[in-house]
Amino acid sequence: MKRRSFLLGALAAGGALVVGWSMLPPRSRLGSRDTLANVVGADAVALNGWVRVATNGEVIVAVPRSEMGQGVHTSLPMLVAEEMDVPLAQVRVAQAPIDAIFGNVAMLTASLPFHPDNADGTASRAAQWFVAKLARELGLQATGGSSSVRDAWLPMREAGAAARAMLVSAAARQWGVAAGECTVEAGIVRHGGGKQARLGELVQGLNEVPVPSAVRLNDP
Repeated sequence: MKRRSFLLGALAAGGALVVGWSMLPPRSRLGSRDTLANVVGADAVALNGWVRVATNGEVIVAVPRSEMGQGVHTSLPMLVAEEMDVPLAQVRVAQAPIDAIFGNVAMLTASLPFHPDNADGTASRAAQWFVAKLARELGLQATGGSSSVRDAWLPMREAGAAARAMLVSAAARQWGVAAGECTVEAGIVRHGGGKQARLGELVQGLNEVPVPSAVRLNDP
């Protein structure tokens, strides 16, 4: 094979792979129960890759950023607490394990030669989308560039909302009622008929509840 033919063939194959990869949906950042398999205690149940609940009602949140004096060990768990409708005092921080869902996507998109909030034009939007998708695959866990809250804003809210939905489902199954009739307030699941349960009382039934594929976020 001539060198020219080899180079052209390699470029074509590489381009086809990039196009095919681009057509795939971005990697989910919610994770699964298995993400926390090695860090969940005997008295706690993982609800997704970010949140687990203990029998004493404590909510343990996996935080993939380092606390460098700017309060990320408060602001990031707060995102989960607000979506779960639990008091922040009921939440405990645990350092996240190594996994692609914890990669800092925002830090890499901010490295582009234009600010992500001011991206105009098809080329800049495409570049931002491509780098964000690539960053999800790389899963680079890093702290810097004032990116912690910007990056965690959506995935940690989705993790909290998914956890809330699972707790409601567990309570609804236990009481034999519709999940839509239950609400969560201050860490207590309530039913209109007067039944209520604290989070720790629902842990045993959480293993039977699947991780939801879609969640409803609270109004920010």
